[in-house]
Amino acid sequence: MENEMTISSIDNPELVNQLVAKAFSTPEESGEPVEKLEMQVLHPSDTEVKLLAGLYNPFTGEHADTAEIRELNGVDEEALSKIKDYGKGLLAILSRGTVKIGEQKATQEILDKLLSGDREYLIMKIRIATLGEELSLEGSCPFCNEEQTFEVNLNTDVEVTKLEDPANRSFTVKGKAGELTVEFPTGEVQKKLVESTNKTSAELDSILLANSVIEINGLPIMDPAQVKTLGMQDRRAILKELTEKNPGPDLAGVKKACVSCGQEVPIPLTLADLFRL
Repeated sequence: MENEMTISSIDNPELVNQLVAKAFSTPEESGEPVEKLEMQVLHPSDTEVKLLAGLYNPFTGEHADTAEIRELNGVDEEALSKIKDYGKGLLAILSRGTVKIGEQKATQEILDKLLSGDREYLIMKIRIATLGEELSLEGSCPFCNEEQTFEVNLNTDVEVTKLEDPANRSFTVKGKAGELTVEFPTGEVQKKLVESTNKTSAELDSILLANSVIEINGLPIMDPAQVKTLGMQDRRAILKELTEKNPGPDLAGVKKACVSCGQEVPIPLTLADLFRL
């Protein structure tokens, strides 16, 4: 019977035309019952990130302000487990979890050009895509000493600072040495700090300042030693301004209300805390 129907269809061009027309027709046109369609709201993907500063090309004026990230998988977990240094581990997370910056593939060169705040923001977003936005921390309230579990939502409890003008990546500080022009640190600077594992905090500050201060009283820095000779007061003023103005997530400023007394309890976080289970 099946063969007879096939033969009759081929022998009947009109029947073939009717079947084709029915296949491409809408339910109303075919005469079949129409199912009611429901509107479905699609939430933004965890893999799409709006950058806080982005990549800006001063020569063309092009500004890439989005990134694509991905969830880390078992292959990544095995590779990361072999890295014992937290700083280098975070760099590997950024490199593995970032797919694109704008329309460009996220090569190491492009990632190094991002401001350090954008890199930290991407690491936080990779954590959210991989392990979720909730982070549970055990602790006690400093006001009532109540032991409790603080539930931090990385999407809502972490404030972020955005760069208002993507073309302006520097600011000035009035110091004892005069007017100091400071650039926001990039990934290249961040990598130098990570690689300096045997340095003291003061030495790390010197590396950061030497790669951030670009002018003193309008004159460009020709030798990093010029920055090292700045007074302690000027150094601290620059570091304070960098902390406050640098685009990125304010993990250190997270606060949660105590479940017992209701007081706001500081819960400072680091990037390393995001991947500790």
